[in-house]
Amino acid sequence: MDDGKDIKNQDQFSRTLDGRIVRTSPFGRNVSGEKAYRRAERLVSALHLLTNHIPEAEPARRAIRTKGVQFLSEMLDLRDEMRGVSSIRTRTSQSSIRELISLARILTISGYISFQNSDAVIEALDELGNFLNASRRSTLSEDIVFSRDDLLGANITVQKKSPPNLQENVLSLGASNTPHLSDIKDGHDKKSVMSNRIHGVSARGQNILSVLRTNGELGIKEVCAHFPEYSEKMVQRELATLVVGKYVAKRGLKRWSKYMVAQ
Repeated sequence: MDDGKDIKNQDQFSRTLDGRIVRTSPFGRNVSGEKAYRRAERLVSALHLLTNHIPEAEPARRAIRTKGVQFLSEMLDLRDEMRGVSSIRTRTSQSSIRELISLARILTISGYISFQNSDAVIEALDELGNFLNASRRSTLSEDIVFSRDDLLGANITVQKKSPPNLQENVLSLGASNTPHLSDIKDGHDKKSVMSNRIHGVSARGQNILSVLRTNGELGIKEVCAHFPEYSEKMVQRELATLVVGKYVAKRGLKRWSKYMVAQ
């Protein structure tokens, strides 16, 4: 295609996908599912646009288009299982992503797709696969197993009075900063959790710190990939707060910035 056709097709692509907000959504309150499906829709549309000029008899052209349409159906079927750690549909969707990456590489090596477009599509597909994986690892994942004693309250102990210094700190902070039971997990020291709260680290900030401790130095997109339920702006603001509080160190500028736990 010549440059004029490329520009025209890009305009049509953006106008069709971004020109009107679609209010019909089968995802309900599953924001991550809606976001993943919109990404899949853009990727499949891009693959169809990129393969328009390829001869119809080319097997890889038919395969990548057929797999792309099938992938959209898989993403819709996934809407109720995104949080399931053992979800078969999630593994099926990730397999489709891997197959689409392979088909894009085959068409690139064959000279049908430019390396620039191929890199963009493959990176976006891989990021979508990572997004699906991160959804299962998020704090909202359906991987909690309750025992009978948990539900009947057999393990609950009542502490009649908090230690004086701890109680004073809680009162001075106000009710909005008092830790919830959901913030205190089995095996964690309650005082350490309270200590983090007192020093101004929110639950979101603690989650980000945990990811940085586990993975080392990460860029903003890499951090966001672990938290599909947070927007990128939310993660950026939280990281900025952690940097100011000297919990996190920052290296580099703008999109090349890297974050790590402060020593």
